[in-house]
Amino acid sequence: MATSNLPLESVLILLAIGALVGSCITAGLFFIRTRNAAAADVAVIEALTPVAESLQALAAQVERHERTNVAAQTELRTALTTTWESQVQVLQRSTDDVRREASRLAEVLSRTGARGRWGEMQLRRLVEASGLLDRVDFVEQATVGSIDAVGRPDMIIRLAGNRSVVIDAKVPLAAFLEAEQTTDEASLQLRLRQHADAVIRHIDALKTRDYQALVPNNAEFVVMFLPSEALLETALQMRPDLLDYAFERNVVPATPTTLFALLRTVSLTWRQEQLAEHAEEIRVLGIELHRRLVTMATHFSRVGQSLDAAVSNYNKAVGSLETRVLVTARQFGELGTGDAELEAPTVLHSTTRPLSAPELIADAG
Repeated sequence: MATSNLPLESVLILLAIGALVGSCITAGLFFIRTRNAAAADVAVIEALTPVAESLQALAAQVERHERTNVAAQTELRTALTTTWESQVQVLQRSTDDVRREASRLAEVLSRTGARGRWGEMQLRRLVEASGLLDRVDFVEQATVGSIDAVGRPDMIIRLAGNRSVVIDAKVPLAAFLEAEQTTDEASLQLRLRQHADAVIRHIDALKTRDYQALVPNNAEFVVMFLPSEALLETALQMRPDLLDYAFERNVVPATPTTLFALLRTVSLTWRQEQLAEHAEEIRVLGIELHRRLVTMATHFSRVGQSLDAAVSNYNKAVGSLETRVLVTARQFGELGTGDAELEAPTVLHSTTRPLSAPELIADAG
């Protein structure tokens, strides 16, 4: 048995046995050299008897260790094999499930109506995630146009300043899905070119519809929404000039990432517009409040003047009562016609407090 297959404990035991045997052999040789041959043989045999017994015991122990080690290795190998097979089966089932779901999804998306609804659903989720409100900031499936021409874009985004942007969702998936399932390089390149051509046809169709003329106050471009980044990326690989081709026709291809950035900017613009409107309302309210405060200050000034006039007239009446009326009335008391003494009313010395605020004095004056 190779030493490399033995456990460390067995190797150490064998090394100890080797050392012991070597010592015994050395002792035997010593006896042989120093005594006669017969006596040396007897001495060597007697000396090696305990060694032989120890060797047998050690050999038995090594054998037990080897059996235990083999059993443990067999058990570990069996457990690893079972676990590996189980994991492979789980992975195989998961792969099969994913493949079946992908096939069903591809089958569903191969239908034109299903692709259109999927694109519209992705567009609405993206618009709602950007913070825009339905029928406030955007309108879906609105019929636009005049008697001569009518259109129905997927969505119209309302911008600040009474402007708008038309968004139409397009899902060119037929050739794209066929390319994903193709293993032949020539067929793959053919399907990819067909996919790029399909995107070009959608751009031409949006140019022909001329939403800019149908939607009042529309921006001078139409957003073509592709609900997957891979749809535009694959088309650009085959047609690097695709963006220039679209821009020349006032069509802006957009994926979920780029469209979300655009919609988020629109949402922030609306917030700034609302803040500006609120600031204008606050300014108008401030002007009106100031005007009413001026009117109230004028009224208070007039009330104060009236109170001062009333006090002055009261004091004049008191003076007339004391100097003219009570003098004559007291003469009746001196003639014995009355017991109560007539007392003069108290003169008022208080005056109203005038307005002191500079703006009220200036405006009231």
